[in-house]
Amino acid sequence: MDRKTTRILFTIDKNVNPEETIKAAVEISRKANLSLTYIHSDDSYDLCNGDLDACKKDFKLKYYKDLEYEKVNGSLWKTLAKQGVEKDCNMFVVGAKTEKAGLFGGGMAAVMSSFQGGVLFLNENTQWLTPKSIVMPLDGQSETRQKFYRVSEWAGFTRAKVYVLGVSNPSDKEDKTYVHTYSVQGENYMLERKIQASREEVEAKDCAKIILDKAATLKPCWISAVSNTDGIFKTSSFQKVCEQADEPVLIMPYQEIAGAGGVGY
Repeated sequence: MDRKTTRILFTIDKNVNPEETIKAAVEISRKANLSLTYIHSDDSYDLCNGDLDACKKDFKLKYYKDLEYEKVNGSLWKTLAKQGVEKDCNMFVVGAKTEKAGLFGGGMAAVMSSFQGGVLFLNENTQWLTPKSIVMPLDGQSETRQKFYRVSEWAGFTRAKVYVLGVSNPSDKEDKTYVHTYSVQGENYMLERKIQASREEVEAKDCAKIILDKAATLKPCWISAVSNTDGIFKTSSFQKVCEQADEPVLIMPYQEIAGAGGVGY
């Protein structure tokens, strides 16, 4: 069942500039009227520098937003995901260096696997911006129900247009058929919810390049993505988008219920 976003948990890697992520978390929480909680893990930036009361007061004066603050032992990604479960939170904002993949897996798809809500990710080069467009790539394996819902929710908050980008394997006719079906459904889903939307379908072997190139023509924009990546938008493409995007990436790390089908309405 799709759940509306009610609060935001955010954290910032201590090795990146915190200001872009703070601006992102504050602006989104304002637009959507959500509470805002900073999770200070062992790897997080010390937002309050030891003086919690003064920090909350300064934050309110600077950003006109109340701040909740919790210090929790543990690594950045696992701690944030665990706090999301404990606090029944389904939206996160993270400013961090892109988690690198190793010989035996890992990388961004791995750290996303513990989350049960959408993650707005800003890498070390991302500049915060309010989107006018959200690029929503779909491939033949896209888990579209959860993706459609979360993108439509955030497009509504930001009044952004959703640009449905269907990407199929040029050597696979069946994949092209699935991509067309999902793309049409994606566009219709948005239009039914009074979200502006348009659609383009392309064939490409390099899915990440197509996505990044399209985002570059639609600035200011976000890129949406699912981290369960079995189709042409495979793990390496997802990793590349997270590493190279200078736009915020809205990640839906969801698993569809078995037997629900790819669309899962």
